[in-house]
Order: sequence, then structure tokens, then C-alpha cells
Amino acid sequence: MMAKYIMDCLTRQKMIVFSWGFHKAIALKNGLRFSVNGFIHKGIVEIIYNDGTDYFDLNFIKNKEIIKHIASVSVDELIEVIDTHVERVENYNERVKQEYSI
Repeated sequence: MMAKYIMDCLTRQKMIVFSWGFHKAIALKNGLRFSVNGFIHKGIVEIIYNDGTDYFDLNFIKNKEIIKHIASVSVDELIEVIDTHVERVENYNERVKQEYSI
């Protein structure tokens, strides 16, 4: 099942995925949907496998509306692309210290 494959890919870098506030994962017919609570995006991320291209399409959803669509992401780029659109801000280390009073 594609959802399990995607989860296996994501859990290879658990610390990054957990930094997104990853929760409520739901298997889709050809992908995975989950909620995030990042510095940049708070909402839903969908990863949909495209059989014809062997790439993934990403949807970033807020209030039931797709606010960003990224097509043709390779499996090797999944975590980096999602992290860039969910969590990774320019002053990331400072933001983490501020958010968690470190």
C-alpha cells in the first residue's frame, strides 16, 4: 500500500517529521494525508503518488482549500520539500529556542 511506503520514507528522518507537529495520518487511495503544525504551515499535507510519472504531488491545505500544489517531487526530495513549506524558516534555531523557551 502506498500510504505505508510513504510513512516508511518519512520515518527515516523522524526528528524532522516530528518537528512539523505531524499527526492524524490517514491513508489515501494512492497516498497519505496528515496534519501539521509548523512555523510556516498549519493545516494538512497530502502526498499523492502519480503512477504515470513515478513522482509525488504535494498539496498543502488550509481550511479545506489547497493553498499550494507542488508537482513531480521525487521520493528523495519529499522530506526536504515538505520541511521547506511547513517548518523551515530562515532563523529556525532562534525560533525553536523562542517557541520552547530553551
